Amino acid sequence: MDTAVSEPRANSPVAESGATFKQVLKVDAVLFVSIIFLAVLGVGITNYRIDSAYSYWSYMLVFLALMTTAWGMWRSKKLGLLKSGKLLYQQAILWGGALVAVAVIYRLLNAGRINVDTTGLLVLLMLTFTTFVDGMLVSWKLYVVSALLLLTLLMAAYVGQFLWIILLAAVVLIALVLAFVVWKLRSY
Repeated sequence: MDTAVSEPRANSPVAESGATFKQVLKVDAVLFVSIIFLAVLGVGITNYRIDSAYSYWSYMLVFLALMTTAWGMWRSKKLGLLKSGKLLYQQAILWGGALVAVAVIYRLLNAGRINVDTTGLLVLLMLTFTTFVDGMLVSWKLYVVSALLLLTLLMAAYVGQFLWIILLAAVVLIALVLAFVVWKLRSY
């Protein structure tokens, strides 16, 4: 009796889930590199114009809120992870809380309780924390982004010229994540 295992057909659920998984990995990699690029751009702004950094990080917070919410909704739909309504609710609470915290930081700036440099660092800290927590909801790659943002925050607080260190760290992180994604694509 011959019991040969048949190959999955192009239209079978197994082949479809593999193609979906690969598509999700590719989109994850593109979005991860885009977020890292924006973070490195913010590092450059923070390094050379710290008085303008708080504006950039505030806009980055709003942009990341929208981008990671859309990314999470798309991923959950493609992978069948969570009901999109629940994820949207979680994202709204998380990023809404971050936006309220940033508004409070700006009130402290306007009241003269903190200076512009400190405002930029506090907004970056809020963005770092929120991105880290969002890693639980969207993708582990956001943990890597939050680590880079934390390194940026620490370097901005303690080191005068730190752009080249962050740039090197970003290149290494991108290389590691892309190598992992390529390995997963080939092994799946």
